[in-house]
Amino acid sequence: MDRVRSNSKMAFAGIAGAVTYAIADLFLYWGTQPFDANSLSLWQVPEWRLMTSMWIAVIGSLLLLFGYLSLRKMYSDVLGRLGNILSLPAMLCCGGVMYLHFVLGVYAPFTYNSAIKAGVTAERISVMINNAESYLNPLTIILILLGYSTEIVLLFGILSGKFGLKKRIAAYMFGGYVILVLVFVSIAVLTGEWGITGSLESLLETTFFIPPFLYWRQKEVIK
Repeated sequence: MDRVRSNSKMAFAGIAGAVTYAIADLFLYWGTQPFDANSLSLWQVPEWRLMTSMWIAVIGSLLLLFGYLSLRKMYSDVLGRLGNILSLPAMLCCGGVMYLHFVLGVYAPFTYNSAIKAGVTAERISVMINNAESYLNPLTIILILLGYSTEIVLLFGILSGKFGLKKRIAAYMFGGYVILVLVFVSIAVLTGEWGITGSLESLLETTFFIPPFLYWRQKEVIK
């Protein structure tokens, strides 16, 4: 019983961690144009906001780690050894979330600000960004694919009944996220503040932890 309750709490911590990361993203993206072809717009962020985002993300990272541990234990509980293998992409995705936030989201703008203070021109910084992205893009793509593979396993587990959850949960979970996206986009269209959409990726990660939370809660009720 204690094990089930502990995993339930860790899954809920994962949900809270995804929301915490979304708040951290707001400090990075507010006032920027995420879809602007000029990538410099994402780097021109005040340093106090970068520091605030970093510390919020530290808390979010701890909460996410609990969530991923709960997810892994659900995989193992349902699928045995196969679950341990299928959980590896999810655990790597956990590290990927931290990489994307701290390296691309925080460290890169810090580098930009330092370069500007050192007298480097915006044109030269743009060249530096393009060169760096050419090396980082393959890793970024792999991390994104790991995230999607986690979603596929979760969706299969729900729809096949292996997780013991009702199939409509998948519709509620992803349908709710689509509604959330529409709300954020509507606000962006009305206000011109497209930076808020930068939080949507982190909010999608709540779908990693809703199934294990419901799975462990269900076991808690049964016992």
